[in-house]
Amino acid sequence: MDPEELEKTLAHLYQSAQSASSEGLSDEALSRCEQALELIETWGDDAETHGYSDFVMLKGDVHWGAGNYEEAFQAYHRVALNDPDRHDARVAVGVALYHLCRFHAAREVLEKCSADDPDNPETWHYLGLLALRFDEHLLALRFLEFAHELNEERYHVPVEISEEQIRQVVDEQIESVPKEIRAVLSNVPIILEKRPSMDLLFSENPPMDPTLLGIFEGIPLPDSGPSTIVTTPTRIVLFTENIWLVANDRETLEEEIWVTLKHEIGHFLGLDEDDLAERGLD
Repeated sequence: MDPEELEKTLAHLYQSAQSASSEGLSDEALSRCEQALELIETWGDDAETHGYSDFVMLKGDVHWGAGNYEEAFQAYHRVALNDPDRHDARVAVGVALYHLCRFHAAREVLEKCSADDPDNPETWHYLGLLALRFDEHLLALRFLEFAHELNEERYHVPVEISEEQIRQVVDEQIESVPKEIRAVLSNVPIILEKRPSMDLLFSENPPMDPTLLGIFEGIPLPDSGPSTIVTTPTRIVLFTENIWLVANDRETLEEEIWVTLKHEIGHFLGLDEDDLAERGLD
């Protein structure tokens, strides 16, 4: 294959992989990337527009979009090792480590990224999230504000709200729930916690996402009965810090609380993720 034909073929594969990924066709997108990598291995990495690192990076993005954070991390790490000067890959490694709950490693990577490129807002945003994980509240706000200054459209300064105010919002929203649902909810406490604990995050493999807004714990209502053996308390937990992180004003914050609360009530009522999505509660 001559260089011009190779360049054209790789460009087509890159575009088609991106299109497939945007349509949720992750297997097809990954297949296109593998085809391109095989061509590069056979004919050399001399393409001017899309080379080896581009396709491995794209594989990472496809895995990321599908929620496969470990596979995404492996792809980004591969690019960072192959091309140490590729800053976007190193930032992606740090972000992936954060979502894999490897917080100390994520911080180490992202602090180096912030020194190499202090104008990358994503780096500061995640350093802010990590500072919160380590209970460095003032430092976290500085980092989050800096990310906002660098990119006001993508990153906002979170609206802080006290636990008492969130409890008031929750109580008001529960009053709007239909009476028959309120009746069965009367024995389900709604707990407010700052953030998911490490034990909770690592109760699943791979770990839960640390940006989790809420969770239902216990036995769903349709599965409970007089003979049911209860090993854990039935409850709904809202993670207040994560909720105020996603809101840039009080109105949005109250909406996020309401959506999260309805989502977890849905799980208590026995609805799965597809049922919740159909009802606009995902």
